[in-house]
Amino acid sequence: MRILAVSDTHGDPRALVAVIGKLGPTVQAIVHLGDGADDLEAVRRYGLKLPTCYAVAGNMDDGRGQPFLREFWAYDRKILAAHGHHYLGGDSFLPLIAAAKREGASAFFFGHTHIPFWSEMQGVLLLNPGSLSRPRGQYGPSFAVVDVPPEGMGAITVKMYELSGSPHRPRFCSIKL
Repeated sequence: MRILAVSDTHGDPRALVAVIGKLGPTVQAIVHLGDGADDLEAVRRYGLKLPTCYAVAGNMDDGRGQPFLREFWAYDRKILAAHGHHYLGGDSFLPLIAAAKREGASAFFFGHTHIPFWSEMQGVLLLNPGSLSRPRGQYGPSFAVVDVPPEGMGAITVKMYELSGSPHRPRFCSIKL
């Protein structure tokens, strides 16, 4: 199963529209990790077809209609998704890892920092796709494509991309973290 992970669009759906316009037909799910989760509805208004979408509320969202924590399944693997502001404190990922282990999840996807990051820690894949509208750090607007095979058929793989070009001619440059 291929998942497009995005976060922190903050009411500016232009980059999200460009990414989904190019990648939408190749993914089976989209997960928006908050602070602009309603931007998925804006994508529909642009006439783009969306696969199954999962969204969570961020600290800048009103919280109506979206949970702060969501679980979803990619084949037989459970994935947790949250914006991250309730889990991140200082520079420790331990609360994310503890929540994933408690829930029996293979991965925890989060946003909030606007900085792309992924790592496997204590058997849990941690993923932050960065921000599509307000990036921080050394990368521009970014997102992740996650390939999840069924359990026993291989590891979950993550590819991070930086968005460049124009909305009509987006270009994706691979990020090596």
